[in-house]
Amino acid sequence: MSEYRKARFEFPLRLLFAAAILARWSLHAADTDPLRLTRVVEPLAQAVALTVDPAKDDYSGSTRIDVRVNATTSSFRLHAYGPVISAAELRDAAGRTVRLSFATTEKDLGLITFTALAPVPPGGYALELAFTGTFRRDGLGLYKTVSQGDAYLFTQFESHYARRAFPCWDEPGFKIPWQLSVTLPAGLVVVANAAVAHESRADGMKTVHFGRTPPMPSYLVALAIGPLELVPVPGLAVPGRIVTPRGQAELAAEAARISPIILGRLEHYFGIPYPFSKLDQVAVPEFVFGGMENAGLITYRTTALLGDPGRISFSARRRMAGLVAHEMAHMWFGDLVTMAWWDDLWLNESFASWMAAKIVGQTNPEFRTELSELNGVHGAMRTDALPSVPPIRRRLLARDDPVQVVDELTYSKGKAILTMIESWIGPEKFRAAMRGYFEQHRWGNTTAEDLWRAFGLASGEDIPALLSPFMEKPGIPLVTVAVESDGRLRLTQRRFTNLGAEPAPGRWQIPIILRWSAAGRIRQERVLLRDESMLLDQPGLANADWIHPNAGEAGYYRWSLPPGLNARLARQASALTARERLGLLENASALLNAGQLAGDEFLAYITAFAGDPEPEVTQKVVAQLAMVRGLLVPDGQRERFSDFSLSLLRPVLMRLGMKPVADEPIHLAPLRAALISELGKEGRDAAVIAFARELTARYLVSPRDVDPALASVALGVSARHGDAALWDAFRAAFEQAKNPAVRDLLIDALGAVREPAVVERALDYALSGPLNSTEFMRIPFALAGHPGQRERVIDWVIQHFDELKNRASPQRIAGLISMAEGNDPVRFDKFREFLLDPLRTTQLAEKNILKATERMAQRTLLRERETEKVAAFLSGWSADAPTDR
Repeated sequence: MSEYRKARFEFPLRLLFAAAILARWSLHAADTDPLRLTRVVEPLAQAVALTVDPAKDDYSGSTRIDVRVNATTSSFRLHAYGPVISAAELRDAAGRTVRLSFATTEKDLGLITFTALAPVPPGGYALELAFTGTFRRDGLGLYKTVSQGDAYLFTQFESHYARRAFPCWDEPGFKIPWQLSVTLPAGLVVVANAAVAHESRADGMKTVHFGRTPPMPSYLVALAIGPLELVPVPGLAVPGRIVTPRGQAELAAEAARISPIILGRLEHYFGIPYPFSKLDQVAVPEFVFGGMENAGLITYRTTALLGDPGRISFSARRRMAGLVAHEMAHMWFGDLVTMAWWDDLWLNESFASWMAAKIVGQTNPEFRTELSELNGVHGAMRTDALPSVPPIRRRLLARDDPVQVVDELTYSKGKAILTMIESWIGPEKFRAAMRGYFEQHRWGNTTAEDLWRAFGLASGEDIPALLSPFMEKPGIPLVTVAVESDGRLRLTQRRFTNLGAEPAPGRWQIPIILRWSAAGRIRQERVLLRDESMLLDQPGLANADWIHPNAGEAGYYRWSLPPGLNARLARQASALTARERLGLLENASALLNAGQLAGDEFLAYITAFAGDPEPEVTQKVVAQLAMVRGLLVPDGQRERFSDFSLSLLRPVLMRLGMKPVADEPIHLAPLRAALISELGKEGRDAAVIAFARELTARYLVSPRDVDPALASVALGVSARHGDAALWDAFRAAFEQAKNPAVRDLLIDALGAVREPAVVERALDYALSGPLNSTEFMRIPFALAGHPGQRERVIDWVIQHFDELKNRASPQRIAGLISMAEGNDPVRFDKFREFLLDPLRTTQLAEKNILKATERMAQRTLLRERETEKVAAFLSGWSADAPTDR
């Protein structure tokens, strides 16, 4: 081992002693939350031995946990939810046994209390437990799945599912070394966080012993077992492989190609080598999430990591690169340095999302992530406008499900805040803060305040005071720009609210970067809006040609200009960057939702952007037209709205062409797909529908013969206008598909039908067909997307609720309320009451239902207010009217 490699893997022995590095926390976590584990007895290291066979449903295991007793005690607790403990012994350093009894004290949390017959004095001990368990089938914990006839075992332990596999201290603050060994049928493959140390074989079985890991929390422990295939990844700083299910190794080439590039960029940015001894990435055929940052063994949904060589679409390549970069960034932010408690889960995910966009922007500028990432940020802004939205950072108790905090705010609001801070203090100071943070806290646990202090030290500014309102308060600020009589600008802040919500006060420290043009010269000014209102005395502003209140779309706030300035900014939008124009359109949509922009004015506004030279801007227009159609267009005007939409979008598609041409920029592909989808599904464009049907017929014969960028949209358009025979063809192709990407597209097609009789068959197939726990619910969710069949799907869900709940993940069931979001409050209320029954609901479901209820109320008010104005706009619209800004 070279000196470089030795330095890479060593960590200070003092970090094994958690009390020393976690002195900021009380020995008794129960002082504030009685269900949190205390540090009276704490783990120092854990070894887990499992005997498994994926062909069976049960397993057995044992674990040795080295613990330290910090204060004399007669009892202590740990977690085991599912595994049945059959034996327990506590041995001191001299080998003497301390007799223990144990019992479950909080069944729903898996809290097990161990009690000694006599007080146990401080010192080092070994806790040895034997247990048995049953493999789960819902994609959580240690679970079993069958794919293409082969049985596999995988793990998903975040947030509190390690306790469902083996007894442990299942909280993120307990970071300890782990050592796993697995006994399994000799013909199978097992991979874990660490490399194999040695193995032995006997009687058709083998026992694989893995090396000892650096300190990590239980939620990062991981295993994958089955007839796996291993694809080496050359060029990494450590050994690495892409791990696939049987027969899919040939689909790993793109992931193997991009991984060394992305990892190298991350190492360079952090200034710290990749901190683990290997880097395996596993494609999992049944996976609840997109990816999971298990240290040294990242897991992904198969469709996210695998792709047909040379046949991966632009969008799929961009998603793969972004997800790989996100999960690899977690190796530092989350794994090397870990949150102390789930309160800061948002920071883990926000930082990894921010880092992924930055890294992929460097490795693949053609992906234009600076534009595509705004979709997530704008979605977070819309959620942050809801009245009941909580702060992104909030206290969680042990009884709370950490999944309840995982939403678009978790990933994208925090990412937007980080972008704002980097823009304010500068990239170099931001990077210096990150490097100092990791150097100071490596292998430890932190809170958000540790990172804010690092930003403050690196920048010399009071960043903690700036960040605190954005993190600790709910909502998003609205910055209103007004021109005073003396020509000065007045900036005013309050909380942004949607139509119908009570005006809400709010005070943030908002970093604002104004950009404006005067006398043909573009200027920029940085302003920190601390108070409710401030005057800005800047030469040239009074007579500016235009003013943009959020330069670079770097700020996390909404903004409002006087009508005259707003109109001038729209007319001069070509002077803005594509990112700023996307922000302009999103801000107009927000003002519509707030009742500050009328529906007819909004349509006139976005119409002017339909021919924008940047495809992402036109895609935004397509999405906003779809929003208007679904919300504000009266039934009697739907045909006319389709004609209006067709007149705007068909010329764009004709210029672009329905098929790509040689040497065209690859980033045009998503716009082409969006146009074909909109014109084929809603515009009923005969030429587009015929083109989609032609591609679909070819795809069903040979998927490789169809451009992957067009395959999905072609199948969707064809399914929308298809019959039972086409649905049968989709089903047959799905059941024969081996390629996960092909299988994925065909599931979407099975749920895109509209004929009532075929809808019934699709619903039946969701439960009876060969779909796993993460696939089958996609069909009813897709079917519910069409207003005409929403009621039928909801009735079906009510009828089969218990079966759905037993098969799908809790996260999927908690999102059922979204099926009822539309323009029918009565149907929505009926479904909401059903889902809120105490026997059915969960914390996450209640959170989702509350957000959906507020969106429905806002939709209803907006529809009542703006429908007539939209109808008037459409009545006065002429296809020959100019659309130039």
